[in-house]
Amino acid sequence: MVADAISTPYQVVKKSELEPGDLAIVIGVGGVGLYGALIARIKGAKVLALDINDDKLAQAKAHGVHATLNTRDLSAKEIKAKVRELAAELGAPKYGWKIFEISGTTAGQELAFSLITYTSTLSVVGFTMDKLEVRLSNLMAFDAKVIGTWGCRPELYPEVVELIGSGKLDIHDFVESIPLAQINEVFRNTLAHKYTKRIVLVPGTDN
Repeated sequence: MVADAISTPYQVVKKSELEPGDLAIVIGVGGVGLYGALIARIKGAKVLALDINDDKLAQAKAHGVHATLNTRDLSAKEIKAKVRELAAELGAPKYGWKIFEISGTTAGQELAFSLITYTSTLSVVGFTMDKLEVRLSNLMAFDAKVIGTWGCRPELYPEVVELIGSGKLDIHDFVESIPLAQINEVFRNTLAHKYTKRIVLVPGTDN
């Protein structure tokens, strides 16, 4: 649902205690991740989007994300060096990065943990059943923290609606309205991964 795709990253950004001028690193800019990146930008962060899909990165950049990086063929060490370089170009801090793992993949979560630096906050949004091997002592060494978020607190919904209603968060390019009568076709197409936008089923319309 569109509401979940927006409200969850809103809660995540809020919970991360992101401040204007922070570097927000968003790993995975699909439906939920892109909203997370845009919300971080609205909150005043310098936003860096990481993904392995050039089309998704291009969409993020076109909608205001400050910098992007395709991590497909890069090692964790190369990615961290490139992130430092991009942070400097953006005039973002060297430390205190806010890292948002939204890909829900093992590779994405391992990358997110490897990017932790001094006083970083890693927010885990994406879900995977896979187990990771990470050195938790890094959290102690870097005085960092990892937090998780499940959904959005209801009291934050008005703030999410206000973001959209005010035009600060423009969702028009990310949603498509289809008559409710076509629900079976929508289900088939969804299972076949034919949609690139979030589908909104509208009752009482035929076309």
